[in-house]
Amino acid sequence: MGGAVSAGEDNDDLVDNLLEADYIKTACVERVFRSVDRAHYFTPEFRDNAYKDLAWKNGNLHLSAPCIYSEVMESLQLASGLSFLNLGSGTGYLSTMAGLILGPRGVNHGIEIHEDVVEYANKKLEEFKKISPALDEYELCEPKFIKGNCLSLNSDVLQYDRVYCGASCPENHENYMKNLIKVGGILVMPLNDQLLQIVRSSETEWEIKSVLPVSFASLLLPDQPQGKENIVLRKYEKI
Repeated sequence: MGGAVSAGEDNDDLVDNLLEADYIKTACVERVFRSVDRAHYFTPEFRDNAYKDLAWKNGNLHLSAPCIYSEVMESLQLASGLSFLNLGSGTGYLSTMAGLILGPRGVNHGIEIHEDVVEYANKKLEEFKKISPALDEYELCEPKFIKGNCLSLNSDVLQYDRVYCGASCPENHENYMKNLIKVGGILVMPLNDQLLQIVRSSETEWEIKSVLPVSFASLLLPDQPQGKENIVLRKYEKI
């Protein structure tokens, strides 16, 4: 999925193209896209492709197309002080953009199934903190990444204000995902080839909106019965 906008020469060009195509709609999202250079999350030999509106995969590393991340960030409606859970947090690109909006009072957690990708995300985060001029303008809610299968969260995990799932949700786990957000919270996830925005309006009701058609690889099902992996996330802890 991708290729909806022209390739850019640099990160600002890419953002200009996403604005022109109406994938980026708000000033808040525009600012963080300009503040976090997409090329920083590519391995050096592939950086020439960073400003194309295409997904990228290299081994276990993966980035969705920029048009997808634009729609995700707009649909999440992030704000200062909220709690955010990124399921399949990958390179940390989206979590870092989210962290700029969440600010020092927010909570920013990511779960990633591949150990090498967690290590890569932590490395990229440390580099970002050292070199990025964005930190002169923003106070970063630093992402905290944990290795594990996001379908194996402890049953007592606290609910989040915002949740994003970066892989297609198996149909029989739809309610599992919906229950990760508190009342008033927003879940954005791919399900049945649609990127959905799901707003929890009450303990038992959700408002579901299709954002755009997508094609995502499916989440990997746990090897063990659900919950046995014992991934513990408590919303107000920094892991």
